[in-house]
Amino acid sequence: MTRRLVAGYLAITVFVLVVLAVPLGVMFADRERERLTTAIERDARVLAATADDALESGQVGGLGPLAAHYQEQTGGRAVIVDSTGIALADSENPTDPTADFSTRPEITEALAGRFTSGQRASATLGHTLYYVAVPISHGDQVLGAVRVTYASDAVDDRVRRVWVQLGGLGAVVIVITGLGGWLMAMTISGPIRHVEAAADSLASGDLTARTTSDEGPAEVRRLSRSFNQMADQLSALIGAQRSFLADASHQLRTPLTALRLRLESLGGSVEGGSVGASGADLEAADAEVDRLSNLVDGLLAMARIDAQTSEPTVIDVDPIVAERVDVWAPLADERDVDLVTDVITDQGADHRADHRADRPRGRASAVGGSLEQILDNLIANAIEVAPAGSTVTVSTATTPTSVTVAVTDAGPGLSAEQSAKAFDRFWRSPGAPPGGSGLGLAIVRQLAEASGGTATIEHPIPGGLRVVVNLPLAHKGT
Repeated sequence: MTRRLVAGYLAITVFVLVVLAVPLGVMFADRERERLTTAIERDARVLAATADDALESGQVGGLGPLAAHYQEQTGGRAVIVDSTGIALADSENPTDPTADFSTRPEITEALAGRFTSGQRASATLGHTLYYVAVPISHGDQVLGAVRVTYASDAVDDRVRRVWVQLGGLGAVVIVITGLGGWLMAMTISGPIRHVEAAADSLASGDLTARTTSDEGPAEVRRLSRSFNQMADQLSALIGAQRSFLADASHQLRTPLTALRLRLESLGGSVEGGSVGASGADLEAADAEVDRLSNLVDGLLAMARIDAQTSEPTVIDVDPIVAERVDVWAPLADERDVDLVTDVITDQGADHRADHRADRPRGRASAVGGSLEQILDNLIANAIEVAPAGSTVTVSTATTPTSVTVAVTDAGPGLSAEQSAKAFDRFWRSPGAPPGGSGLGLAIVRQLAEASGGTATIEHPIPGGLRVVVNLPLAHKGT
């Protein structure tokens, strides 16, 4: 923003300078040339009047000193010719003033009785001349002519100096405008950058981010106050939501535990024949209690994730994967599911092993404990839907920017429409086994995003489901 504001100020300044300075310079140049022409014309008429008296009296000997004195005083060349165009006096050649000027167009015009002035290029002198030629006449008789010339260099130098002065003045104005514009832009963009930084922090989860509300113009101060009010309200709402979720989950766990104990006690009574409830009813009730317990545990997990404020740390992915596979291996064996790992090293070498094999290690950046929770949810879901005799594969790979952890099963899979909803809270697929909470994949995605990564679903061929979690690659030396 600062650069754009300064560029705008400079563009306006340059436009104004061009509009004002260029016409001023052109006008000065025209005025200088006009002033020189007027002065030359005046001098030529004065010299013509003096030469008229000398030609009438026949005393032309004083014309040479007169022309020389004129050039000495003014710098202009004076030439006085008779009626045939032969020089009687030449300020640049006082010793031999008899040169023939009759071929000069301005002399020809003057000897014809006409005043003439203008500019012409001089091949002999190599520059442009300003000239004025006037006839020396007595009555109707033309006795000769006077021509006064000035080199254009003198005028051009004055015009050039004026253009340089105008350019220097313009440069000073541009510099002053640039500095002033930069200071003015900083008073606007500086506070706005503070608001932007606070907004970025708030968007990344820092609910304590606030901006200073007493800096910058009135509009920016109002924006800062509005932002702080919004942040306060948002922080209060999220805090209340987290408190409610955590408190409600904790409060629910106590009656659920008591209910389970009572159901277990009733189960014993049913077996003894002391109550009329059926064993099937008690099993259904117990399953519902398990489902409610899983739901409460999921809500507690999500509440902890929402309240997570720790920064990501460096973790060794492969040892964690090996540990969680070892933990879930007995359940996989019980369900007749083969739980294996598939590791791709940094060099791209493919190494397949079961859950007991030593494997190369990838280092990722993640919130502490998040990868363990991600793997527990993904492996549990995969074993739950995997058919007997199938394989669940936990694979890892390292790319130049991330470490990928994926869990692939051979279950019924999901359609494209269902995959789009799979990470939503409380969503369960129509064919999912009973007892789930619908929070597992939502927790996986939330943990991945809290670590700066992503979670996606792929559909491997010939079927099943592949959930891929990408975590940022840890920098070397960390």
